[in-house]
Amino acid sequence: MELKSRDETPSSNLHAPRPVSQSLSLRRIFSFTTILALGFILGRVSGLAREMIVSASFGLSADLDAYFLAYTVPTIINNIVAGGSITVAVLPVFSRYLARGERTEFWYVASIITNFVLLVTGGLTLVGMLLAAPTMALIGAGVAPTTQTLAAAMLVVMMPTLLLNGALNMLLAMLNALDRFWAPALIFLALNLGIIAAVILLAPIIGVHAVAWGFLIGVAAQVALQFFAVRAEQPRYHWRIDLRHPAVREVARAFIPITVLSIVAQINYTVDRAMAGTLAPGSISALAYADTIVATFYMLGISLGVAVFPSLSRMIATNDHANTARTVIASLRMLIFILAPLTLLLIPFAEPIIGLIFGRGKFDAYAVALTAPALAMYALGLIATAALYVLQRVLYALRDNLTPLIVGAFAAIAHIALNWVLMRDFAHAGIALSTSLTAIVSALALIAILARQVRGLELKTLTIFLLRCAALAIISATLAAWCYSFVPQNQDALIARIIGVAFAGLGGAIYFVLALATRTRESQMLAHFALNLFKRT
Repeated sequence: MELKSRDETPSSNLHAPRPVSQSLSLRRIFSFTTILALGFILGRVSGLAREMIVSASFGLSADLDAYFLAYTVPTIINNIVAGGSITVAVLPVFSRYLARGERTEFWYVASIITNFVLLVTGGLTLVGMLLAAPTMALIGAGVAPTTQTLAAAMLVVMMPTLLLNGALNMLLAMLNALDRFWAPALIFLALNLGIIAAVILLAPIIGVHAVAWGFLIGVAAQVALQFFAVRAEQPRYHWRIDLRHPAVREVARAFIPITVLSIVAQINYTVDRAMAGTLAPGSISALAYADTIVATFYMLGISLGVAVFPSLSRMIATNDHANTARTVIASLRMLIFILAPLTLLLIPFAEPIIGLIFGRGKFDAYAVALTAPALAMYALGLIATAALYVLQRVLYALRDNLTPLIVGAFAAIAHIALNWVLMRDFAHAGIALSTSLTAIVSALALIAILARQVRGLELKTLTIFLLRCAALAIISATLAAWCYSFVPQNQDALIARIIGVAFAGLGGAIYFVLALATRTRESQMLAHFALNLFKRT
């Protein structure tokens, strides 16, 4: 990075974003979404490989317990201080400077906020390393003293990831504001490869400490990847901390409610697991496995939310309300189109899907049967959960940071109450159903509030489109389930599960053909995109 003082760097609009047409803007957004989604899929696959290698090396042992115990400390602090919340808080500010062509001021603001974040995370890192032993004695009060000692040693190794994550999230914010997504898409792959390499190469020498070193190496690889991507943008970095700058105050005002919402979500997650613990053995695991599968699909919402956030922030910064409304609607339409068939296909085919992915070893037929209803209930809220990632970021781009927090807080209270009611009849699946219902209500509340803030947000048209996709999905899922009902069920379990998943795929194909036949615009866009990708390949 080039180091210059602020005064030495003349203001220039040479790199200001060029105005683009709405259709071109949407194509760019969906291209960015594809890049991020593919990167996240690579992260998922490599994450599965990581779990297989770590579990094969250490099993369910006290040594691995020590690693997970140490892992919680930098992770929790990072989620509060330097996690995704800081990226969400700074990105509208960064995008606004770029939208105005003020690239010099963008780098100055990015520098002073990054320096402050590194100062805070660096201080916390040193404190965590110095207090590793008493911290592990407190958190691991119920484990053996030898496990506490081992965890303290690994915490010293892992604590610097807090400082690295501070740098990582600021670099991610800079790249997202600049519409650079290939490096951010690879962060999970980099982390997993770091852990995998360390376990394979170092575990025979230093044992479980290899996992801790792998975690540190993986996070360092994430930072290095983003650093080189930022360096390609010819940044002007400033070694200053300017807390009086108006951008710093604006980020601070946004950061607090965003972080509180993140904490509320973590509390909600913990409460779900605690309530599931009062049910039949295996209920917590069933919810976790079902959530793992459905999370793969609403990852599309995360990808789209990340991709659309910078563009929306720039549109709002230039008071481009018409394009803002059209971009929000187009994003939600794409989510609905892709996730509607998945929602309805996951319900009848939950059991073969669960069985094919997890059904081996000790994950027997009972475990499959216990997990399947949870997956079906989670699937009901798939569209709403994915849409929340987009809707929250639209409000953040509008500088409305309180509305998502207020809606999220009320949803959390309602969710806990619904858990008690639905658990009586649906057991652990009731918790999953409660999650879906509160997600649906939250999404409806946010979009109703947005309609008042963004002119031209045509909710009637969006509702008609939702009903249209739902009708096509119902037809497709019904046909697929009806065909599957003729398959003999007295055959090998693995073959039956493969056939079930194949029929689910058939349902998806029927949906897409019906969408093309009815001239649904999103099906034509996806077909055109796939054709262009095939030609390039």
